Formats: sequence, structure tokens, C-alpha cells
Amino acid sequence: MSTTISPVRGGTGSWEGCPRALDGLISVYERELLEDIAHRLPSFVLPDHLTVLGVFGTALAAAGLIASHVTPLFLWLALFGLFLNWVGDSLDGTLARVRRIERPRYGFFVDHVSDVASQFLLVLGLGLSPLMRFDIATLALLGYMALSVYTYVKLHVTRTMQITYFGVGPTEVRILIGSGLILAALAELPRVTTPIGRLSLFDAVGLLLFIFAISSAALMFVRDARQLALIDPARHGVPAEVSMIDISSGNDGSEAVHGFNA
Repeated sequence: MSTTISPVRGGTGSWEGCPRALDGLISVYERELLEDIAHRLPSFVLPDHLTVLGVFGTALAAAGLIASHVTPLFLWLALFGLFLNWVGDSLDGTLARVRRIERPRYGFFVDHVSDVASQFLLVLGLGLSPLMRFDIATLALLGYMALSVYTYVKLHVTRTMQITYFGVGPTEVRILIGSGLILAALAELPRVTTPIGRLSLFDAVGLLLFIFAISSAALMFVRDARQLALIDPARHGVPAEVSMIDISSGNDGSEAVHGFNA
């Protein structure tokens, strides 16, 4: 079941405030928690502050991961940084909506550029840590970037921001990484020898995430392409009407299509 957040329009014909498709395993509970926290934040805390906190948290996590070469105790610092990243990255937009101070174009631009910076920092930290091979960390980043590209292309065509894929989104990935950090901080993780070299638990999960990301993008492409082909059929010698459409799924699993004329 998907959860769609109501759009915040940034102007006629703009897509900066389009609805976001959220069907993560904990999306509903996370949204309620974030809104509750946003209502309790002091007035001097602004969305930009939280965005900076999110990037700072990832930098702190990367530093802790790299420093874990010295002692595994630094993994607790990495875990704290990951938590700060969740707070900042998840709360900035929520706070803006709760206070009705949305800046659709500016917010979209800053939020997604900072997200990319955070992902690069996190992957760099993991790849340079003793927990994960750098080549596999890079593959995981490649999978993330593939999903990001698909998300932005779909946003342009369907006016829907796809945040999660098959129940997995940024928060679920953070929980997965955080759980691994706790295990690694408490005990030495085993490594296994495979045809592609020795792999740790983080390596195995990284490979699975890469496969999941590429498979998700491919499956979503096939599904969305079929729907778009029905809405925008081939024409022979007839000019096509320029329009964008929104494909959304209802709570009963049915699909609705809405047109946006350009």
C-alpha cells in the first residue's frame, strides 16, 4: 500500500511540489513521528539548519567509519552520525510543511543536491573502512545513482516523485546500515572466501543492494513504460499533444491516470 503526500504547488505547470510515492516498510509510522517532532522544535530551528545537520551527520559517519581502523569504538560515532543524517534529511521538508513555509523550487534543489553529497560521503566512508571493500561500496553507489536517475526521469514524465522502491527507501537502508554498525562494534564480523574474493557482511549486503537497485529500476521501467504506451500511443502523421501524466496507485491497488497539459 502506498502513501502519497499531498503536493505543494510551486506555480502553474511546475513539478517541484509534485506528490511523492512512499510505500516504505515504516513510512506511515515514520511520517507520524517526524510530524510530532517538527511540532515540538523551537521556532529558531529552520529547514536549512536541518539540511546542514543531515550532511554534517553523514560526514561524521564517514569519519567514524574510516577511524574504525584504529578501534571499533569509532563505529559508535558513525552510528550517531547516521542518526543525525536521518534527523536532518527527514525533518527539513517535514518542518517546512508543518510550518507552511515551503519553498518548492529552492527546497527541491537544496534537498536533492545535499542528498547526493551525503550518499557520496557515506559510500566513501564505507569503502575506506575495514568493513567493506571499496569496489563493492562503489557498486552500491552506482545502484543508488541508477535509481536516482530513474526517479528524476519519472518525475519529469509522470509528475510523481518515487521515494521508495518495493518497500525500501532511504530510512530502511539507514536502519540496515545502522544494524550492521552495531554488530560490527560489538563483535568482529566474519568474512567468507568467494570466487570474487573475500567478502564481509557489509560486502554481501552491498552486492544485494546493488542487485536490488538495478532490478527495481528495470522492473519499474517495464511497468511504467507499458502504462505510458497506453496513454501516449503511437501516432502516424498526426501531431502529438504535449502533455504529462501522473500514474498513481490507490489503496486498493487500482491505478489512476491524471493528465497535465503543458
